[in-house]
Amino acid sequence: MQPRLGNKAINRIGYGVMRLPGIREIPENTELALRLLREAVSLGVNVIDTADIYGAGFANRLISEALNPYPENLIISTKVGVKAGADGRPVPAATPDEIKATVERDLDNLGTPSLDLVFLRLPGGPLPDSGVPIHESMECLAELQASGVIKHIGLSSASTEQIEAAKSVASVAAVQNALFIGNSESTDVLQLCESENIPFFAYFPLGMGMLIQKKIDLGPFAAAHQASKSQIALAWLLALSPAVVPIPGTSNIEHLRENIAASNLTLSPSEVETLRNVA
Repeated sequence: MQPRLGNKAINRIGYGVMRLPGIREIPENTELALRLLREAVSLGVNVIDTADIYGAGFANRLISEALNPYPENLIISTKVGVKAGADGRPVPAATPDEIKATVERDLDNLGTPSLDLVFLRLPGGPLPDSGVPIHESMECLAELQASGVIKHIGLSSASTEQIEAAKSVASVAAVQNALFIGNSESTDVLQLCESENIPFFAYFPLGMGMLIQKKIDLGPFAAAHQASKSQIALAWLLALSPAVVPIPGTSNIEHLRENIAASNLTLSPSEVETLRNVA
């Protein structure tokens, strides 16, 4: 099964742009960032994950400059429900007015009349509770979808209960949760996505670049496949479920190429199971 978003097939490794500008910073080498985005698409990436919070819209303007007019099969996913606070930390922005304002900025900065996929970022991790009921935020997104401004609605950092609650308001086309070797918090969500043919976008697929390097020894697996540890981590996610679409981020073109090449690796069932239980 190849994951799909509507009538678009999703290639199995996407690209997350958060590390290009960070939350507040502007990249020192804008030309390199543009090259990286174009290289990703030329290598077959057709999911670019972004958010208005990344560089206060600068990431979206980079995407537009690099890729607009957009290829027909390209999916750009973005997020609402979160913004940068005065200190740069993420804070909730999930009221209908805040969601509409974020969508308007996305449309403007991406230079597009409609958004392919909009994730509602739910509370969790560094993002505190907004106090806005999920059905209220979903009703706003459903209205925007009905107007044609949004094509598909997704949930980010969601539980199975939140997915079911959201589905009572509108169709959930995709889910975006953290998933990496040693993190089993989203196992039930992944099972739900697989059973309902919902793409599962795995963010932090390399454990933020630290977990696989320091706590889990992937060296023997990497040596056996003549691959890097990062490639083993990504190949494991691909083998875990056909619903999974890792969206690793990098600001280095060689790392980008290495990440995408991981789709060519095949781990044995025993290797997949060993890594499933490694932590």
